[in-house]
Amino acid sequence: MKTMLLIAAGCLLASYSEAQQTGKTATHKTQSASTLSPEKSKMLCKAWKLDSVEQFGVAHPVTAKQKGDAITFVADGSYSVTSEGVAATGTWKCNGSAYIYTSSGTPENKMMYKIMSLADNRMVLEYQTPDLIRIHYTYTPKQ
Repeated sequence: MKTMLLIAAGCLLASYSEAQQTGKTATHKTQSASTLSPEKSKMLCKAWKLDSVEQFGVAHPVTAKQKGDAITFVADGSYSVTSEGVAATGTWKCNGSAYIYTSSGTPENKMMYKIMSLADNRMVLEYQTPDLIRIHYTYTPKQ
């Protein structure tokens, strides 16, 4: 009889533990799948052209190489970018309202940008290089 009680208690404990794990996983997925608010998404998801680049607190107009640089975020999670004349496409996601994660190319090139400001007529993204240098890219809507 003791054996039966121990087995039953073990089964209950195991099922309770599994239910707790499932609950934690579901909560984690919900939190990591956060997206921008509809208003912010509408502001972000359009074609943007590079207006200026700021490094070490000094803003510079685009160079001849950057003249055609642009980025277009699409609501379906895809994006296209031209950086120093080189075009690429990939996917993007947002962790809520602060960071955009992009992925493109083969082998996969992953980058993270912090949204410094976002409005209908201006977007500023910050990128931190592997050397910990922060670069601010200011974009305006593409006409």
